[in-house]
Amino acid sequence: FGTGHRWSDTGSLLDELDADQRCPVPKDQRPASQLAELQDSLLLGWGAVELPGYVARLGALGAFFYFTLAYPIASYSYDPSTQPVEAVVCAMTGSFVAVAVFALLIYNNWSYVRDRLLSATVEYEETGWYDGQTYVKDPEMLARDRLLGTYVVRPIVERLRKTLLACGSGVFVSLAALNAIDAPEYGVQGGGDFYENGGAGFYKESSAVKYEPPATPEELALEEAEEAEELARYEAAMDRYARDNKSAARAQLAEDAASSVE
Repeated sequence: FGTGHRWSDTGSLLDELDADQRCPVPKDQRPASQLAELQDSLLLGWGAVELPGYVARLGALGAFFYFTLAYPIASYSYDPSTQPVEAVVCAMTGSFVAVAVFALLIYNNWSYVRDRLLSATVEYEETGWYDGQTYVKDPEMLARDRLLGTYVVRPIVERLRKTLLACGSGVFVSLAALNAIDAPEYGVQGGGDFYENGGAGFYKESSAVKYEPPATPEELALEEAEEAEELARYEAAMDRYARDNKSAARAQLAEDAASSVE
């Protein structure tokens, strides 16, 4: 059974079995019925579409997010007039993430149905969550479900898994490219201006002058006066420290002399 075949293409496997008539599981909770709902779903049914249509739909979804959401947001971070490559790569990253989210949603639903088809038992609820039951499939139903799970659903789940890996790789490559393009050039030819101009992490007086106005004579005189006052306070403090040390030393000597006399 091909990956893209619809429910009606599976032939006699979908004919109602005697086991279906005896099955107590509500019809909407049977794995075969859930598979039919998936294939008929407007979005989740993408997993059962033939490969060209599947790729075209994901591509259209990615393009939709690229032009309506990702690129406008990227334009706020990178000016397209001066950084067009950065803006495009950033928008592509967002598109890959959006496609991956939808692919993950489809993957989770198809893998859930695959597991129920391949399982020998079916968990179901008769009227609500509080009365859960487990039904052991009849051999006839089990054989039918496992054929569907193995040859219809499993290839779809595998294709969705590869889609998620491809989207993840796309995000990783886009981020790596964005980092390489947007990172400053350290230690490469032509990067001397970065150091000379006082780039990030490098301070140069010549670069500071470009952004700070020169000091006026009054400001220079005030700065010199403050430095002189600070120096005077320092010298006075050192003098007090020296006198205190001398006084303490004389007191210690007198105390030692008095102790020796006694």
